[in-house]
Amino acid sequence: MVKKKTPNSLWAFRKKHGLSQKRVAFFLRHKTPSQLSHYERGRKIPGLINALKLEIIYQVPVAVLFADLYQTLKEEIGDRDARLKKMLEAE
Repeated sequence: MVKKKTPNSLWAFRKKHGLSQKRVAFFLRHKTPSQLSHYERGRKIPGLINALKLEIIYQVPVAVLFADLYQTLKEEIGDRDARLKKMLEAE
């Protein structure tokens, strides 16, 4: 089974700020940069606390760092909202 990768802008923002993986990993309290590498490659999604730390480090909202995922979730919520409205109208 192939896991789907989550596109993100973590690498681009890290480079824009001139930060190494080692330094960002230190800010996130990771012992090695490998976890950050997994985030940047889309293999893993950071938990809430680390996502907020990345927002602080890169000075952009989490929604910008994970724009594709944000858009997908926004569409999903919109679809579910429309379904709920139809269900409520049918009652």
